[in-house]
Amino acid sequence: MPQLRNVAIVAFAQLPVVARDEHRTATEMLYLAVRQALEQCQARRDDIDYQIAGSTDYMDGRPFGFVTALESLGSWPPRQDLHLEMDGTFCAYYAWLRMQAGDCETALVVAHGKVSEGDPRRVTNLQMDPYYHAPLGIDAIASSALQASMYMARTGVGDHELARVAARNRAHGARNPDNQVRAVATAEELQSTPFVVEPLRQGYLAPVGETATCLILAVEGKAERMCDRPVWIHGVDHRSELQTLGARDLSRSAGARLASERALALAGLDRADQVDLAELAATNPAEEMVLCDALGLDPFASRPVLNPSGGPLCADPVMSTGLIRLGEAFRQLAGRAGERTVSGAEMALVHGQQGHCLQTNIVWICGTRRRWS
Repeated sequence: MPQLRNVAIVAFAQLPVVARDEHRTATEMLYLAVRQALEQCQARRDDIDYQIAGSTDYMDGRPFGFVTALESLGSWPPRQDLHLEMDGTFCAYYAWLRMQAGDCETALVVAHGKVSEGDPRRVTNLQMDPYYHAPLGIDAIASSALQASMYMARTGVGDHELARVAARNRAHGARNPDNQVRAVATAEELQSTPFVVEPLRQGYLAPVGETATCLILAVEGKAERMCDRPVWIHGVDHRSELQTLGARDLSRSAGARLASERALALAGLDRADQVDLAELAATNPAEEMVLCDALGLDPFASRPVLNPSGGPLCADPVMSTGLIRLGEAFRQLAGRAGERTVSGAEMALVHGQQGHCLQTNIVWICGTRRRWS
């Protein structure tokens, strides 16, 4: 296995997820998250070599979302900067690659999406194939329901199992002050909620909200000076599948399986259940079970602890959902998770995604110790 540069997460900040922030613009929201992250590691803006932002104009309801990020990050004096129209977790991956190439030693990774100013369901419809799928009116909820139906037909999983997964996330999420939904609900209560698109019920769907997030990365030598307990990246891999829904088996996720295998190998692990906790970017319980199947995890096992933060079922701020999973792993392993702390946790698996039905997947393995000596 090749030896790479040791890179660590040294800070993470987010605003509490809300359905609509009526008092702040996206710029103001992001500025607060950036300032909080810099203060955590006692860094100035000039200490950062590289910056990258994840946002999309279509979700913000206004053009040039990346300019909003520049106004908060600072564009003078000029420095290396990039914008991706992807979840912030993919921005973190790009920053990690730049560090491995020796282009920078510190990076500011941000994500934002003021989705209340756009129409998320219409935007996700426009992500579909423009000739065959988009004209049918399929959005992310409809395609997720199709995936859930295929998974349930293949495995024999029923409505009660979906309710149990959703209830477990809700129980964990009640301890997270940054969540949009913090109410505990039993499986029976969730199973009694109405269908939105069968077999997905209202109680099984992630609430779409808005926030701003900021994560800071640093290489070995700098990370220890910026954070008393840096969280080291042991492995990461990213895989994409075909956009066309009919061209892949939606009841499985080949991309998530391959990404996890490669990330685990890079981290020197054999199986995903060797970690202490896993943060999965699954927006409904069926999707979470598809992921568990791909990763080799038991959705009903006590270890590793799945989504101790509550996961996206308690807060799904578009563009930040995956980056929050990485930030939550940092909080857990750095001893900053408060009431939701997983006792004795030293290793975490983090999953992020983009696109319909787990089209694009990224898997991170993080630990409390350096990976390479």
